[in-house]
Amino acid sequence: MILKGTEAKQKLLDGINKNVGVVKTTLGAKGRNVLILGPYFNRVTKDGVSVSKAIKLEDHVENAGSEMVKNGADMTLREAGDSTTSTSILIQSMCQSMFEQTNLGLDVNKLCKDLKEDLESVKKYIVSKSTKIENTEQIRQIAMVSSNGDTEVADIIKNIYDKIGFKGSIDVQESDALETTFETVSGYSLSNTGYINPSFINNFEKGRVELLNPRVLLYNGNIDKPEPNLISLLEQNHPSKNNTPLVLIVHDIEDFMLSNLLSALEAREIVNVVIIKSNLIHNNRKNRFLDACAFLGGVMGGEKLGEVGSCERIIIEKDNTTFINGAGDNKTYVQKLKKELAKKTDHESKDRLFKLESNAAVIHVGGKLSDEIGEKKDRVEDAVLAVKSAIEEGFCAGGASTYLFANKELKLKSTVMKKALHSCYNQLMTNAGKEPQYELRDILDKEYGFGYNVATSQIENFLEEGVIDSSKVLRVSLENSVQTACTFAMIEAVVE
Repeated sequence: MILKGTEAKQKLLDGINKNVGVVKTTLGAKGRNVLILGPYFNRVTKDGVSVSKAIKLEDHVENAGSEMVKNGADMTLREAGDSTTSTSILIQSMCQSMFEQTNLGLDVNKLCKDLKEDLESVKKYIVSKSTKIENTEQIRQIAMVSSNGDTEVADIIKNIYDKIGFKGSIDVQESDALETTFETVSGYSLSNTGYINPSFINNFEKGRVELLNPRVLLYNGNIDKPEPNLISLLEQNHPSKNNTPLVLIVHDIEDFMLSNLLSALEAREIVNVVIIKSNLIHNNRKNRFLDACAFLGGVMGGEKLGEVGSCERIIIEKDNTTFINGAGDNKTYVQKLKKELAKKTDHESKDRLFKLESNAAVIHVGGKLSDEIGEKKDRVEDAVLAVKSAIEEGFCAGGASTYLFANKELKLKSTVMKKALHSCYNQLMTNAGKEPQYELRDILDKEYGFGYNVATSQIENFLEEGVIDSSKVLRVSLENSVQTACTFAMIEAVVE
Protein backbone atom coordinates (compact mmCIF):
# COMPACT_ATOMS: atom_id res chain seq x y z
CA MET A 1 0.00 0.00 0.00
CA ILE A 2 1.22 3.48 -0.92
CA LEU A 3 -0.39 6.71 0.31
CA LYS A 4 0.74 10.10 -0.96
CA GLY A 5 0.29 13.78 -0.15
CA THR A 6 -2.84 14.82 1.69
CA GLU A 7 -4.14 11.27 1.99
CA ALA A 8 -0.95 10.14 3.74
CA LYS A 9 -0.88 13.10 6.13
CA GLN A 10 -4.60 12.73 6.91
CA LYS A 11 -4.13 9.12 7.97
CA LEU A 12 -1.18 10.03 10.19
CA LEU A 13 -3.13 12.94 11.65
CA ASP A 14 -6.07 10.63 12.40
CA GLY A 15 -3.70 8.51 14.49
CA ILE A 16 -2.31 11.57 16.26
CA ASN A 17 -5.83 12.77 17.07
CA LYS A 18 -6.95 9.37 18.38
CA ASN A 19 -3.93 9.15 20.69
CA VAL A 20 -4.06 12.69 22.03
CA GLY A 21 -7.85 12.61 22.23
CA VAL A 22 -7.49 10.16 25.10
CA VAL A 23 -4.27 11.47 26.67
CA LYS A 24 -5.37 15.11 26.95
CA THR A 25 -8.34 14.23 29.18
CA THR A 26 -5.81 13.67 32.01
CA LEU A 27 -4.40 17.24 31.96
CA GLY A 28 -4.54 19.45 35.03
CA ALA A 29 -6.21 19.47 38.40
CA LYS A 30 -9.60 18.74 36.79
CA GLY A 31 -8.27 16.04 34.48
CA ARG A 32 -9.74 12.54 34.59
CA ASN A 33 -8.32 9.05 35.00
CA VAL A 34 -7.94 6.48 32.24
CA LEU A 35 -8.44 2.73 32.73
CA ILE A 36 -5.80 0.72 30.88
CA LEU A 37 -6.80 -2.89 30.29
CA GLY A 38 -3.91 -5.34 30.42
CA PRO A 39 -3.46 -9.08 29.80
CA TYR A 40 -2.86 -9.80 33.49
CA PHE A 41 -4.13 -6.76 35.39
CA ASN A 42 -5.89 -3.45 34.74
CA ARG A 43 -4.49 -0.09 35.72
CA VAL A 44 -6.04 3.29 36.50
CA THR A 45 -3.81 6.30 35.87
CA LYS A 46 -3.60 10.01 35.08
CA ASP A 47 -0.03 9.65 33.80
CA GLY A 48 -0.11 10.86 30.20
CA VAL A 49 2.83 8.87 28.90
CA SER A 50 1.47 5.62 30.42
CA VAL A 51 -1.84 6.21 28.64
CA SER A 52 -0.12 7.09 25.37
CA LYS A 53 2.09 4.01 25.39
CA ALA A 54 -0.92 1.75 26.00
CA ILE A 55 -2.64 2.92 22.80
CA LYS A 56 -2.33 0.53 19.85
CA LEU A 57 -4.35 1.33 16.72
CA GLU A 58 -5.44 -1.36 14.26
CA ASP A 59 -4.74 0.76 11.19
CA HIS A 60 -0.97 0.66 10.66
CA VAL A 61 -0.69 4.17 9.22
CA GLU A 62 -2.81 5.67 11.98
CA ASN A 63 -0.70 3.76 14.50
CA ALA A 64 2.40 5.34 12.96
CA GLY A 65 0.87 8.76 13.70
CA SER A 66 0.15 7.65 17.24
CA GLU A 67 3.77 6.51 17.58
CA MET A 68 4.95 9.98 16.58
CA VAL A 69 3.12 11.38 19.60
CA LYS A 70 4.57 8.70 21.86
CA ASN A 71 8.10 9.38 20.66
CA GLY A 72 7.78 13.14 21.18
CA ALA A 73 6.32 12.69 24.67
CA ASP A 74 8.95 10.09 25.52
CA MET A 75 11.75 12.50 24.56
CA THR A 76 10.25 15.07 26.94
CA LEU A 77 10.05 12.45 29.68
CA ARG A 78 13.70 11.51 29.27
CA GLU A 79 14.96 15.09 29.10
CA ALA A 80 12.71 16.84 31.62
CA GLY A 81 10.87 14.08 33.48
CA ASP A 82 7.38 15.56 33.18
CA SER A 83 4.83 17.27 30.90
CA THR A 84 4.24 14.39 28.52
CA THR A 85 0.54 15.29 28.29
CA SER A 86 1.31 18.92 27.44
CA THR A 87 3.81 17.77 24.82
CA SER A 88 1.14 15.54 23.26
CA ILE A 89 -1.33 18.44 23.13
CA LEU A 90 1.27 20.75 21.57
CA ILE A 91 2.12 18.09 18.97
CA GLN A 92 -1.54 17.65 18.03
CA SER A 93 -2.06 21.40 17.65
CA MET A 94 1.09 21.92 15.58
CA CYS A 95 0.46 18.93 13.29
CA GLN A 96 -3.16 19.99 12.70
CA SER A 97 -2.02 23.52 11.81
CA MET A 98 0.76 22.21 9.56
CA PHE A 99 -1.76 19.99 7.77
CA GLU A 100 -4.13 22.91 7.19
CA GLN A 101 -1.39 25.29 6.02
CA THR A 102 0.22 22.84 3.61
CA ASN A 103 -3.23 22.08 2.15
CA LEU A 104 -3.52 25.79 1.41
CA GLY A 105 -0.37 25.49 -0.69
CA LEU A 106 2.10 27.08 1.72
CA ASP A 107 5.70 25.91 1.44
CA VAL A 108 6.49 23.31 4.12
CA ASN A 109 10.15 24.33 4.37
CA LYS A 110 9.18 27.95 5.04
CA LEU A 111 6.61 26.82 7.61
CA CYS A 112 9.23 24.79 9.48
CA LYS A 113 11.80 27.59 9.28
CA ASP A 114 9.36 30.12 10.77
CA LEU A 115 8.24 27.65 13.44
CA LYS A 116 11.83 26.97 14.53
CA GLU A 117 12.63 30.68 14.65
CA ASP A 118 9.57 31.24 16.84
CA LEU A 119 10.71 28.36 19.05
CA GLU A 120 13.97 30.18 19.75
CA SER A 121 12.05 33.35 20.60
CA VAL A 122 9.74 31.54 23.03
CA LYS A 123 12.67 29.74 24.66
CA LYS A 124 14.38 33.08 25.29
CA TYR A 125 11.12 34.40 26.73
CA ILE A 126 10.90 31.43 29.11
CA VAL A 127 14.47 32.08 30.26
CA SER A 128 13.70 35.77 30.80
CA LYS A 129 10.72 34.92 33.03
CA SER A 130 12.43 32.10 34.90
CA THR A 131 13.09 32.35 38.65
CA LYS A 132 15.70 30.24 40.43
CA ILE A 133 14.52 27.79 43.09
CA GLU A 134 15.68 29.21 46.43
CA ASN A 135 13.75 27.33 49.10
CA THR A 136 11.82 24.14 49.70
CA GLU A 137 8.48 25.93 49.80
CA GLN A 138 8.94 26.60 46.08
CA ILE A 139 9.76 22.92 45.66
CA ARG A 140 6.51 22.10 47.44
CA GLN A 141 4.60 24.33 45.02
CA ILE A 142 6.16 22.65 41.96
CA ALA A 143 5.33 19.23 43.40
CA MET A 144 1.77 20.31 44.18
CA VAL A 145 1.10 21.36 40.58
CA SER A 146 2.76 18.30 39.05
CA SER A 147 0.93 15.85 41.37
CA ASN A 148 -2.46 17.40 40.49
CA GLY A 149 -2.88 19.20 43.82
CA ASP A 150 -1.92 16.31 46.13
CA THR A 151 -0.87 18.07 49.34
CA GLU A 152 0.45 14.86 50.90
CA VAL A 153 2.83 14.25 47.99
CA ALA A 154 3.92 17.90 47.93
CA ASP A 155 4.61 17.90 51.69
CA ILE A 156 6.62 14.68 51.51
CA ILE A 157 8.82 15.98 48.70
CA LYS A 158 9.37 19.28 50.54
CA ASN A 159 10.33 17.42 53.73
CA ILE A 160 12.77 15.25 51.78
CA TYR A 161 14.58 18.25 50.31
CA ASP A 162 14.67 19.84 53.75
CA LYS A 163 16.72 16.81 54.81
CA ILE A 164 18.87 15.96 51.80
CA GLY A 165 19.42 19.34 50.12
CA PHE A 166 18.83 20.40 46.52
CA LYS A 167 21.49 18.09 45.06
CA GLY A 168 20.16 14.94 46.69
CA SER A 169 18.33 12.28 44.70
CA ILE A 170 14.94 10.63 45.21
CA ASP A 171 13.75 7.16 44.22
CA VAL A 172 10.09 6.08 44.21
CA GLN A 173 8.89 2.54 45.00
CA GLU A 174 5.57 0.84 45.68
CA SER A 175 4.86 -0.28 49.24
CA ASP A 176 2.62 -2.87 50.91
CA ALA A 177 1.73 -0.35 53.64
CA LEU A 178 -1.40 1.78 53.68
CA GLU A 179 0.47 5.06 54.14
CA THR A 180 2.96 6.80 51.85
CA THR A 181 6.24 7.37 53.67
CA PHE A 182 9.87 8.15 52.94
CA GLU A 183 13.28 7.28 54.31
CA THR A 184 16.65 8.90 53.78
CA VAL A 185 19.39 6.62 52.51
CA SER A 186 23.00 6.87 51.44
CA GLY A 187 23.24 7.96 47.80
CA TYR A 188 25.74 9.11 45.19
CA SER A 189 25.15 10.39 41.66
CA LEU A 190 27.34 10.63 38.57
CA SER A 191 26.15 13.36 36.21
CA ASN A 192 26.76 13.25 32.42
CA THR A 193 26.94 9.48 32.81
CA GLY A 194 24.19 7.22 31.47
CA TYR A 195 23.25 4.11 29.51
CA ILE A 196 25.10 3.84 26.22
CA ASN A 197 22.23 2.23 24.31
CA PRO A 198 18.43 2.41 24.83
CA SER A 199 18.22 -1.38 24.55
CA PHE A 200 19.38 -1.57 28.19
CA ILE A 201 16.24 0.20 29.45
CA ASN A 202 14.02 -2.01 31.61
CA ASN A 203 11.62 0.63 32.97
CA PHE A 204 10.03 1.69 29.70
CA GLU A 205 7.50 4.05 31.24
CA LYS A 206 10.25 6.20 32.77
CA GLY A 207 12.87 5.52 30.12
CA ARG A 208 15.59 4.31 32.48
CA VAL A 209 17.41 1.27 33.83
CA GLU A 210 16.68 0.09 37.40
CA LEU A 211 18.65 -2.76 39.00
CA LEU A 212 18.76 -4.28 42.48
CA ASN A 213 22.02 -5.31 44.19
CA PRO A 214 24.26 -4.86 41.13
CA ARG A 215 27.99 -5.34 40.95
CA VAL A 216 29.54 -2.16 39.57
CA LEU A 217 32.89 -1.70 37.84
CA LEU A 218 34.26 1.75 37.00
CA TYR A 219 36.90 1.80 34.28
CA ASN A 220 38.49 5.15 33.41
CA GLY A 221 39.45 4.16 29.92
CA ASN A 222 38.34 2.88 26.54
CA ILE A 223 37.37 -0.78 26.11
CA ASP A 224 38.89 -1.46 22.71
CA LYS A 225 39.72 -5.17 22.84
CA PRO A 226 38.45 -8.36 24.52
CA GLU A 227 40.89 -8.47 27.46
CA PRO A 228 41.03 -11.76 29.44
CA ASN A 229 40.01 -10.08 32.72
CA LEU A 230 36.95 -8.51 31.04
CA ILE A 231 35.96 -11.80 29.43
CA SER A 232 36.32 -13.55 32.77
CA LEU A 233 34.13 -10.94 34.44
CA LEU A 234 31.45 -11.20 31.76
CA GLU A 235 31.50 -14.99 31.87
CA GLN A 236 30.35 -14.77 35.47
CA ASN A 237 27.02 -13.56 34.04
CA HIS A 238 26.43 -16.65 31.95
CA PRO A 239 22.81 -17.78 32.62
CA SER A 240 24.03 -20.99 34.21
CA LYS A 241 26.36 -19.23 36.67
CA ASN A 242 25.10 -15.90 37.98
CA ASN A 243 22.11 -13.62 37.52
CA THR A 244 23.50 -10.81 39.68
CA PRO A 245 23.43 -7.64 37.55
CA LEU A 246 26.80 -6.35 36.33
CA VAL A 247 27.20 -2.67 35.46
CA LEU A 248 30.27 -1.50 33.54
CA ILE A 249 30.89 2.25 33.69
CA VAL A 250 33.49 3.32 31.13
CA HIS A 251 34.85 6.41 29.46
CA ASP A 252 34.21 4.83 26.07
CA ILE A 253 33.85 1.52 24.27
CA GLU A 254 34.66 0.73 20.65
CA ASP A 255 31.67 0.10 18.39
CA PHE A 256 32.64 -3.50 17.58
CA MET A 257 33.04 -4.33 21.28
CA LEU A 258 29.63 -2.83 22.09
CA SER A 259 28.07 -4.66 19.15
CA ASN A 260 29.56 -7.97 20.34
CA LEU A 261 28.28 -7.39 23.89
CA LEU A 262 24.78 -6.52 22.66
CA SER A 263 24.76 -9.61 20.44
CA ALA A 264 25.84 -11.78 23.39
CA LEU A 265 23.04 -10.31 25.51
CA GLU A 266 20.47 -10.86 22.78
CA ALA A 267 21.60 -14.47 22.37
CA ARG A 268 21.53 -14.88 26.18
CA GLU A 269 25.18 -15.93 26.22
CA ILE A 270 25.38 -13.41 29.06
CA VAL A 271 22.54 -11.80 31.05
CA ASN A 272 21.95 -8.76 33.24
CA VAL A 273 24.89 -6.71 31.93
CA VAL A 274 24.56 -2.95 31.36
CA ILE A 275 27.14 -0.63 29.80
CA ILE A 276 27.29 2.99 30.96
CA LYS A 277 29.32 5.70 29.24
CA SER A 278 30.59 8.78 31.05
CA ASN A 279 30.87 12.09 29.18
CA LEU A 280 32.65 13.83 32.05
CA ILE A 281 35.92 15.52 31.02
CA HIS A 282 39.18 13.75 31.88
CA ASN A 283 40.26 15.08 35.28
CA ASN A 284 36.69 15.52 36.43
CA ARG A 285 35.84 11.99 35.34
CA LYS A 286 38.85 10.49 37.11
CA ASN A 287 38.01 12.27 40.38
CA ARG A 288 34.31 11.37 40.25
CA PHE A 289 35.12 7.73 39.44
CA LEU A 290 37.43 7.60 42.48
CA ASP A 291 34.67 9.10 44.65
CA ALA A 292 32.10 6.62 43.30
CA CYS A 293 34.46 3.71 43.96
CA ALA A 294 34.84 4.82 47.58
CA PHE A 295 31.04 4.86 47.87
CA LEU A 296 30.65 1.45 46.20
CA GLY A 297 33.62 -0.29 47.78
CA GLY A 298 35.38 -0.92 44.47
CA VAL A 299 38.70 0.02 42.86
CA MET A 300 38.76 2.16 39.73
CA GLY A 301 40.27 0.60 36.65
CA GLY A 302 42.79 2.46 34.53
CA GLU A 303 45.59 0.47 32.97
CA LYS A 304 44.08 -2.60 34.61
CA LEU A 305 40.40 -3.47 34.91
CA GLY A 306 39.98 -2.69 38.62
CA GLU A 307 37.69 -4.30 41.19
CA VAL A 308 33.91 -4.34 41.37
CA GLY A 309 31.91 -2.57 44.05
CA SER A 310 28.21 -2.88 44.75
CA CYS A 311 25.10 -1.10 46.00
CA GLU A 312 21.52 -1.92 46.93
CA ARG A 313 20.01 -0.19 43.91
CA ILE A 314 21.12 1.67 40.81
CA ILE A 315 19.05 4.04 38.64
CA ILE A 316 20.53 4.73 35.21
CA GLU A 317 19.09 7.53 33.09
CA LYS A 318 20.21 9.02 29.79
CA ASP A 319 22.63 11.45 31.42
CA ASN A 320 22.70 10.54 35.10
CA THR A 321 23.44 7.48 37.23
CA THR A 322 22.45 7.21 40.90
CA PHE A 323 23.70 4.60 43.40
CA ILE A 324 21.70 3.85 46.55
CA ASN A 325 23.33 2.45 49.72
CA GLY A 326 26.80 1.64 48.39
CA ALA A 327 28.84 -1.14 49.99
CA GLY A 328 31.87 1.07 50.62
CA ASP A 329 32.77 2.65 53.94
CA ASN A 330 33.71 6.06 52.60
CA LYS A 331 34.01 7.97 55.89
CA THR A 332 37.81 7.64 55.96
CA TYR A 333 37.96 8.59 52.27
CA VAL A 334 35.84 11.71 52.85
CA GLN A 335 37.99 12.82 55.79
CA LYS A 336 41.14 12.38 53.73
CA LEU A 337 39.59 14.24 50.79
CA LYS A 338 38.57 17.12 53.07
CA LYS A 339 42.21 17.58 54.11
CA GLU A 340 43.39 17.45 50.50
CA LEU A 341 40.83 20.00 49.32
CA ALA A 342 40.85 22.22 52.45
CA LYS A 343 42.57 25.12 50.72
CA LYS A 344 40.75 24.80 47.43
CA THR A 345 37.75 27.04 46.76
CA ASP A 346 36.83 25.98 43.22
CA HIS A 347 33.32 24.70 42.48
CA GLU A 348 34.51 21.23 41.46
CA SER A 349 36.20 20.54 44.82
CA LYS A 350 33.20 21.79 46.79
CA ASP A 351 30.80 19.75 44.67
CA ARG A 352 32.82 16.54 45.13
CA LEU A 353 32.62 16.85 48.91
CA PHE A 354 28.96 17.82 48.83
CA LYS A 355 28.00 14.78 46.76
CA LEU A 356 29.93 12.39 48.98
CA GLU A 357 28.31 13.80 52.11
CA SER A 358 24.79 14.25 50.76
CA ASN A 359 22.04 11.70 51.07
CA ALA A 360 19.26 10.32 48.95
CA ALA A 361 15.71 9.37 49.79
CA VAL A 362 13.23 6.66 48.89
CA ILE A 363 9.49 7.37 48.81
CA HIS A 364 7.40 4.28 49.59
CA VAL A 365 3.99 4.77 47.96
CA GLY A 366 1.25 2.98 49.88
CA GLY A 367 -2.50 2.51 49.61
CA LYS A 368 -5.35 0.04 49.91
CA LEU A 369 -5.69 -1.12 46.32
CA SER A 370 -3.10 -1.84 43.64
CA ASP A 371 -4.81 0.57 41.23
CA GLU A 372 -4.68 3.31 43.85
CA ILE A 373 -0.99 2.69 44.53
CA GLY A 374 -0.08 2.59 40.84
CA GLU A 375 -1.94 5.82 40.05
CA LYS A 376 -0.37 7.60 43.01
CA LYS A 377 3.11 6.32 42.18
CA ASP A 378 2.77 7.85 38.70
CA ARG A 379 1.93 11.23 40.21
CA VAL A 380 4.74 11.02 42.78
CA GLU A 381 7.30 10.21 40.07
CA ASP A 382 6.03 13.07 37.90
CA ALA A 383 6.31 15.47 40.84
CA VAL A 384 9.82 14.31 41.75
CA LEU A 385 11.04 14.71 38.18
CA ALA A 386 9.34 18.10 37.75
CA VAL A 387 11.08 19.33 40.89
CA LYS A 388 14.41 18.05 39.61
CA SER A 389 13.94 19.98 36.36
CA ALA A 390 12.95 23.14 38.23
CA ILE A 391 16.06 22.94 40.40
CA GLU A 392 18.12 22.77 37.20
CA GLU A 393 16.55 25.68 35.29
CA GLY A 394 14.13 27.47 37.62
CA PHE A 395 10.39 27.99 37.36
CA CYS A 396 7.80 30.14 35.58
CA ALA A 397 4.10 30.85 36.09
CA GLY A 398 2.12 27.63 35.62
CA GLY A 399 -1.29 26.73 34.28
CA ALA A 400 -0.08 27.27 30.69
CA SER A 401 -0.03 31.03 31.37
CA THR A 402 3.64 31.42 30.36
CA TYR A 403 2.75 30.14 26.89
CA LEU A 404 -0.23 32.53 26.73
CA PHE A 405 1.84 35.58 27.61
CA ALA A 406 4.65 34.55 25.25
CA ASN A 407 2.09 34.60 22.45
CA LYS A 408 0.82 38.00 23.60
CA GLU A 409 4.18 39.71 24.09
CA LEU A 410 6.27 38.27 21.24
CA LYS A 411 6.01 39.08 17.54
CA LEU A 412 5.75 35.54 16.24
CA LYS A 413 5.88 34.64 12.56
CA SER A 414 4.15 31.29 12.60
CA THR A 415 0.42 30.72 12.93
CA VAL A 416 1.35 27.17 13.92
CA MET A 417 3.20 28.41 17.02
CA LYS A 418 0.54 31.01 17.90
CA LYS A 419 -2.22 28.38 17.98
CA ALA A 420 -0.07 25.87 19.84
CA LEU A 421 0.72 28.31 22.64
CA HIS A 422 -3.02 28.46 23.43
CA SER A 423 -3.64 24.72 23.15
CA CYS A 424 -2.65 23.65 26.68
CA TYR A 425 -4.67 26.47 28.27
CA ASN A 426 -7.67 25.53 26.13
CA GLN A 427 -7.47 21.90 27.25
CA LEU A 428 -7.05 22.80 30.93
CA MET A 429 -10.23 24.87 30.71
CA THR A 430 -12.10 22.21 28.74
CA ASN A 431 -11.24 19.57 31.34
CA ALA A 432 -12.56 21.93 34.01
CA GLY A 433 -15.83 22.35 32.13
CA LYS A 434 -15.09 25.98 31.23
CA GLU A 435 -15.24 27.83 27.93
CA PRO A 436 -11.60 28.87 27.26
CA GLN A 437 -12.39 32.16 25.54
CA TYR A 438 -14.57 33.51 28.38
CA GLU A 439 -11.62 34.09 30.71
CA LEU A 440 -8.84 34.67 28.19
CA ARG A 441 -9.29 38.42 27.70
CA ASP A 442 -9.35 39.08 31.44
CA ILE A 443 -6.16 37.07 31.89
CA LEU A 444 -4.27 38.81 29.10
CA ASP A 445 -5.40 42.25 30.28
CA LYS A 446 -3.23 41.63 33.34
CA GLU A 447 0.55 41.39 33.67
CA TYR A 448 2.67 38.27 33.23
CA GLY A 449 2.11 35.73 36.00
CA PHE A 450 -1.69 35.80 36.04
CA GLY A 451 -3.79 32.88 34.91
CA TYR A 452 -7.01 31.00 35.49
CA ASN A 453 -6.72 28.55 38.39
CA VAL A 454 -9.06 25.67 37.55
CA ALA A 455 -8.81 24.38 41.13
CA THR A 456 -10.29 27.61 42.59
CA SER A 457 -12.18 28.88 39.50
CA GLN A 458 -10.45 32.24 39.90
CA ILE A 459 -8.03 34.40 37.93
CA GLU A 460 -4.98 34.64 40.20
CA ASN A 461 -1.36 35.73 40.29
CA PHE A 462 0.18 32.31 39.89
CA LEU A 463 3.63 33.41 41.04
CA GLU A 464 2.17 34.64 44.32
CA GLU A 465 -0.15 31.66 44.77
CA GLY A 466 2.53 29.09 43.95
CA VAL A 467 1.00 27.75 40.73
CA ILE A 468 4.31 27.30 38.96
CA ASP A 469 5.91 25.08 36.31
CA SER A 470 9.48 23.99 35.71
CA SER A 471 11.11 26.21 33.08
CA LYS A 472 12.95 23.22 31.67
CA VAL A 473 9.68 21.34 31.24
CA LEU A 474 8.15 24.26 29.32
CA ARG A 475 11.21 24.54 27.08
CA VAL A 476 11.68 20.84 26.36
CA SER A 477 7.97 20.31 25.66
CA LEU A 478 8.06 22.95 22.94
CA GLU A 479 11.33 21.70 21.46
CA ASN A 480 10.09 18.15 21.04
CA SER A 481 6.71 19.29 19.74
CA VAL A 482 8.30 21.45 17.05
CA GLN A 483 10.63 18.62 16.05
CA THR A 484 7.70 16.18 15.77
CA ALA A 485 5.51 18.65 13.85
CA CYS A 486 8.21 19.37 11.30
CA THR A 487 8.86 15.65 10.83
CA PHE A 488 5.12 15.17 10.23
CA ALA A 489 4.91 18.08 7.80
CA MET A 490 7.83 16.85 5.68
CA ILE A 491 6.26 13.40 5.11
CA GLU A 492 4.95 13.20 1.55
CA ALA A 493 4.26 9.49 1.26
CA VAL A 494 3.64 6.41 3.40
CA VAL A 495 4.63 2.94 2.16
CA GLU A 496 3.40 -0.25 3.83
